Amino acid sequence: GPRSMSLSRGARPERTAAAEAFYDPAEASKYEASARMGKTQRHLAERALHLLDIRQPGAMLLDLGCGTGFSGAPLERAGHVWIGLDVSEGMLKAARVPTRRRDVLCADIGAPLWIRKRIVDGAVSISAVQWLCHATKAGHDPAKRVRQFFRGLKAVLVPGARAVLQVYPEQQSDMMLLRDKAVEAGFTGSLVVDYPRSERSKKLFLVLIAPAAAPPAAAAKPGGGARQRGGGKGVRRAPALS
Repeated sequence: GPRSMSLSRGARPERTAAAEAFYDPAEASKYEASARMGKTQRHLAERALHLLDIRQPGAMLLDLGCGTGFSGAPLERAGHVWIGLDVSEGMLKAARVPTRRRDVLCADIGAPLWIRKRIVDGAVSISAVQWLCHATKAGHDPAKRVRQFFRGLKAVLVPGARAVLQVYPEQQSDMMLLRDKAVEAGFTGSLVVDYPRSERSKKLFLVLIAPAAAPPAAAAKPGGGARQRGGGKGVRRAPALS
C-alpha cells in the first residue's frame, strides 16, 4: 500500500508492520479522507496508464495493491474495467463501489494470484510492490515472494501485455531484486525515472513487457525494451533490463 500520513517524514510503513495490520480500519479511513493522498495516487496512476500505452478503451486491467481505489479512478475514466487486489480489507471497504467498472479482491500479491491465466490486458501498481522486498511477517522470504509475484503476473497477462509498477525502493538492492526476478520470470522492459534530478520529486516506474506468444521455432530477440514517451517534466530512461 501507499505511504501513510501518520508516519513521521522519512519513516517507511514497510518497516513497521505487515500491510494488512498497518492499514487497519482507522488508518484506512484517514487515508481515504486525505485529499492530498488521493490527488497524488491519481496522478501516479495517470502516469502509469500513459506508460501502459493502451490505445483503445475497454481493456481489462489489473491494479496490484489498489488500496481504497484512488489509483483505479483514472483507469475507469479512460474507459477500462479493472480488478483490484489488496491485502488490507480495511482499504478495500472504500474501494467497493457496485456501480463502478471494477471488482476488488482481498489478496496478497506475494502469493499465487487466483485469476484466470492470460485475461489481463495490462497491469499497474502504485506505491505497493516495494512491500514485497521486506519480511513483514514471520516466514516471509522477500526473494521468494518477489519471484512468486512476477511469475503470477506473467501468467495472468495476455502475451505481449505491459505492466507498469511505480515503486519506492528503500535501497538499491530492493530495485535490483525486483529487476532480477522480473527478468527471471521472462519480462523485458526498462526503468523510467521522472524528475531524475530531484530527490524529493523523483518517481520510478518499472515498465515491463510480458513475453509475446511466438511459434516454437521463432528465435527470441535478446534484450528488448519498453517504448516510452517523455513529457516536459524531465524523464530519464534507464538501459533495458538485462
